[in-house]
Amino acid sequence: MQFQLCTVFFTFSLGTRTHYFGRTILHGGARYQATGRGFVVRHIKFSENYRLYARSHFAKGMEIVLLLVVYLVYGFSIGALSYILLTISSWFLAISWLFAPYLFNPFGFEWQKTVEDFRDWTNWLLYRGGIGVKGEESWEAWWDEELAHIRTLGGRLMETILS
Repeated sequence: MQFQLCTVFFTFSLGTRTHYFGRTILHGGARYQATGRGFVVRHIKFSENYRLYARSHFAKGMEIVLLLVVYLVYGFSIGALSYILLTISSWFLAISWLFAPYLFNPFGFEWQKTVEDFRDWTNWLLYRGGIGVKGEESWEAWWDEELAHIRTLGGRLMETILS
């Protein structure tokens, strides 16, 4: 079972559930998120994966990695084996959150798809946002959509105090 990476998938899916559950509890706005599950498995572009998981997994995964490196550099002096034993589960969590969407993406490592994904991602980053532009088309529009729940003072206070 470990060769199928089921623990990586479970860790990632649990992170998705907890992020959106916490966000709904803090800010409301429960809605259906279409997962696109169908009979045919399709390749998801890098920019779409990034849009879906940037706030819920990638930012938190990078924070965990940063904290583990700071702990290694400044807070640990007993030995390598004890550091590994103390932090292996945290490293597993961070690596799962950072790489699972790409590991489980069909044809994710095919060279032509990778080139197309990179081109699509750079176009998404360089496209200017504005009125009427959707988050799927522009990085700026996506960022505005992501921060919509903390535009008010109450939303910012709830996010700061409870998170």
